[in-house]
Amino acid sequence: MDTQLLPYRLKSARRKKRLVKEDRDKQLLKLDRERHRISNAPDYQTTVPLDEPYQKGWKRLFVLKAEVQRSDKAEFYQEILNAINMVQYHYDASFKKPKRARRWHKYYYKELPCLRSIDRWHWHAAKHKLGEEQCACFKLVEFWDPYYYRWDYRYEFAQPDLFEIAVLPNIVDTIKIGDALLEQRLAWIDNHIESNYRHRRLMKLQNGNRYKGWKDGTEKLKYRNPLKNKAKCDRADE
Repeated sequence: MDTQLLPYRLKSARRKKRLVKEDRDKQLLKLDRERHRISNAPDYQTTVPLDEPYQKGWKRLFVLKAEVQRSDKAEFYQEILNAINMVQYHYDASFKKPKRARRWHKYYYKELPCLRSIDRWHWHAAKHKLGEEQCACFKLVEFWDPYYYRWDYRYEFAQPDLFEIAVLPNIVDTIKIGDALLEQRLAWIDNHIESNYRHRRLMKLQNGNRYKGWKDGTEKLKYRNPLKNKAKCDRADE
């Protein structure tokens, strides 16, 4: 029978594999959209206060020093601290973790929390929700980003000595009421993506190849020339 008379087009083996791969990618993007929709659903984020609050372990975080709390700018610095504070939770107030070395059990202290820095994207998008006077208290710091293999910059608080680390009891006074079916579905999606190692594929589908697709105008370190775009007299001096 002549293939030209068939009302459909025969698929080659290569096209079948490509269609299977595209369908798998579409399903992965669909699951990611569903995960964000469930996480932002009002039924999943409903919280109600408890009649009898209880203590659940301890928390270690930064607080204002005593002299700063008594000053006129206590509320000013507290808003900054709320944006850059890091909280650690533990069942013991000493924040010691057990570690077994051969036949003996040892304990070591967890690393102390540090103040968060604001990356350039959140800074320019004003995601930190700080005022102009509060933004003036930050300084620009350049650092080497090993994840994207490039030089980048971020904003750090210029006066970290205004805060100190304190260990406080973790009091739970609210409870989150969510739909059991939504929580079950969200747990299944997270387990499906994590157990099958789909994070990198999902990142590439959403943002492209992080090494070739993301162009921010900066050159790689091995291609940088300090004499580029300089006058001949300046080159001779250097």
